[in-house]
Amino acid sequence: MVGPLSWVLIYVADIPRMRQFYEHVLGLPVRRATDKVVVFRTGSCTLELMGNLDNGPAQMDDAQGWARNKVLISFVVADIHAEAARMEAAGYPCITGVKPTVSSIPGAPPRGFIAQFMDPEGNIIEFGQMPLEN
Repeated sequence: MVGPLSWVLIYVADIPRMRQFYEHVLGLPVRRATDKVVVFRTGSCTLELMGNLDNGPAQMDDAQGWARNKVLISFVVADIHAEAARMEAAGYPCITGVKPTVSSIPGAPPRGFIAQFMDPEGNIIEFGQMPLEN
């Protein structure tokens, strides 16, 4: 059995642009940075942006969102409506709208809300507010 998730790495083409998004739009504190790597604190999991180096994907295309990959990064937020409005004001529209979560148990009620956005290179960023307020 594996332990908790500890590290997420995203290969990026434009380190300065992506750093600006994750540091200033999402508000993640930088742990360390070089011209090829930026590492952010996200609580118990580290998020790293790495310039498109030899050990990255063999070929990148211009696909974005789900056409690019099936991975998203989800952050917990206290007020999803306020965070969605903040992201939209910063120029990052919500691609899903704020919507209730979908349960894996048929017929079970939603447990919270989610909203999804794309970072400057098309990676999907999700905000989740749990539990659902009554």
